[in-house]
Amino acid sequence: MHADANPYKRYLSHPEEVMVPVKAGGAVLIHHRVFHGNYPNVGDRSRELLAIAYRPAWAGPIAEVPKWDPHELAGLPEPVRPLFADRSPPPLGFRRRQQAAQHDGRTA
Repeated sequence: MHADANPYKRYLSHPEEVMVPVKAGGAVLIHHRVFHGNYPNVGDRSRELLAIAYRPAWAGPIAEVPKWDPHELAGLPEPVRPLFADRSPPPLGFRRRQQAAQHDGRTA
């Protein structure tokens, strides 16, 4: 982004800004493209951020996603490990073709 286009440098305030007060321990859900800011953190605890994105399975990953580190997976509780499956799922329909091939005695 061009330095002059950076809204953090262009505005000390904005005519359409809205203050969203949140109690300690609370949360705010916003679209990631909403221009937002906050006052400096003067406390002794860090602020946490959880960013969640959704990409439908039919879209597939845009690039190969590396597999989870087996040593890190081994340190997870057993009931949690199934949640950390392969992060690069096969293309849509692949599993159905694979299952049909196995049913017919072929290999996929």
